[in-house]
Amino acid sequence: MEFRLRVFVQVAQNLSFSKASKSLHLSQPAVSKHIREIENKYAVKLFDRQGNSIALTPAGEDLLAYAHKILAMYDGLEDHFLSLQKKLPKELKLGASTTIAQYIFPKSLAEIKQRFPDTSFTLINDNSATIEKKIENNALSFALIEGSNHNPLLQYEKFLDDELVLVSNTKNKQSSVILEDLPKLPLVLREEGSGTRNILENHLQKIGIDKKSLQTEMVLGSTESIKTYLYYGNSYAFVSIFSVLEELKANKLQIIDIDDFEIKRPLYFVSKQGYQSSFLNLLKKFFQKDYNQKL
Repeated sequence: MEFRLRVFVQVAQNLSFSKASKSLHLSQPAVSKHIREIENKYAVKLFDRQGNSIALTPAGEDLLAYAHKILAMYDGLEDHFLSLQKKLPKELKLGASTTIAQYIFPKSLAEIKQRFPDTSFTLINDNSATIEKKIENNALSFALIEGSNHNPLLQYEKFLDDELVLVSNTKNKQSSVILEDLPKLPLVLREEGSGTRNILENHLQKIGIDKKSLQTEMVLGSTESIKTYLYYGNSYAFVSIFSVLEELKANKLQIIDIDDFEIKRPLYFVSKQGYQSSFLNLLKKFFQKDYNQKL
């Protein structure tokens, strides 16, 4: 029954049998068969078919609420005995906001994989807002994100301090600017919902610079795209210091100092309120070792 509930939750969250079958690595008929068996067992209809789409029935909504609770208990039971054996589950899905997934997570994840070679890891990366929503909807158990911690349904634990720095290509002869110059600079920004962009706009607002006054030359969906764009233009961008360490060493980009202004942001472990996991604590220890942080 546990697996059937997991199949049902995937269909309910995706509102799609085909997407659930891909996520579960099952055929679509097999997914449909599991749903029918649940419906037959409880004599209810779980989904309404509406053309090419589906929607949860009231009975489906009730079952989804129970399924989350039951599966959380299953996960807790497995976690308890895994912790006694000092093992991780066979499959582990982790989340990370984009900057962390690209520049911070891989080193620790490689060491974790060496320590637990039998565990298959999947890293889901997206902007902070989307990752938080996935945790809220139980698509992920926990993640590492940057940005403000404001969702009351989630719990946050600080992991590391990052710093946003203003960078430009090395052809730029200007090595520093003053705050009053910021609205005059052609800026390349991350997309709405990005933790980097949210932190930048919040800090600028605190010093009286409205985001609408910025000269936004381009909006790009990843730090890698921003860095490449900077190579070929005369633009500026605020990025994580972790994301440009190699470019600074190779003299491809340079930091532009801003007098009397810095943007530091905390990075967080985030999970649902009340979520407890011994293997989450185990993973934290790897990050603590790699970045010499007291969690």
